[in-house]
Amino acid sequence: MKEKSENRRAFPKFMLTLLGATALGGVLGLGIGICKGAGVGTETVAAGVGRVLRAVTPWGTPVCAAALGCGVLWLYRGAARKVKAWDGGDESEASEAAEQRLDWALLLSGVQLLITLFFFAAAVHYELPYVLYHIGVLIVSGGLVIFEQQKVVDLTKRMNPEKRGSVYDEKFQKKWLESCDESERRQIGQAAYHAYMITCRTCVWLWAGLMICNMVFRTGLMPSFAVLLVLGVLQVSYALECIRIEKRGGAD
Repeated sequence: MKEKSENRRAFPKFMLTLLGATALGGVLGLGIGICKGAGVGTETVAAGVGRVLRAVTPWGTPVCAAALGCGVLWLYRGAARKVKAWDGGDESEASEAAEQRLDWALLLSGVQLLITLFFFAAAVHYELPYVLYHIGVLIVSGGLVIFEQQKVVDLTKRMNPEKRGSVYDEKFQKKWLESCDESERRQIGQAAYHAYMITCRTCVWLWAGLMICNMVFRTGLMPSFAVLLVLGVLQVSYALECIRIEKRGGAD
């Protein structure tokens, strides 16, 4: 009875979501039809986007790396000052403030890496000249990301001497997790599950968006396949890990 009651409560929201997605698809189709009627074809839009990317790509990574790198440096130096100024004060308050800054620094460095990979892929796609320049930018920006993360990890280890691991070690994540206490592992588990759910939903919406793009711009099946591959790996690996943990009688 409880399951049926929960299903009844959830079903209207589910139907509204489906109707909303259907209405959104209809609006997009109508908009595309209007644009074509006005003489604005999808080829024109695609060509315009391509021209913008061609112009931006050579400078995208250096500019973004400089801006985000400065942000990481500012956050790191602020955290380092808080660690240095403890002098017997409230350690928990100071460490929490420093750890928050370091978390944001890691986030910015992750965004920097994504932007670097995107613009390098764009350079390859548009077959831009000066290949060695783009390879050099990729190496330099990627190296800066690793250096930034190494400094963040080292400062975290300075705050928490029990932590183990180096960013240059391929088993860094495993060693770092093993050095975390139970409270930290619970936080990691909650964050990982939240990220899993967000990623699954994002992949579904991306698949729907790419299907529409394929109908409009004829992008082919490969983008949709890539998204579904990521979603499949995510779900299968999650399910297999749950099975493994249950067989071992609980979390490690």
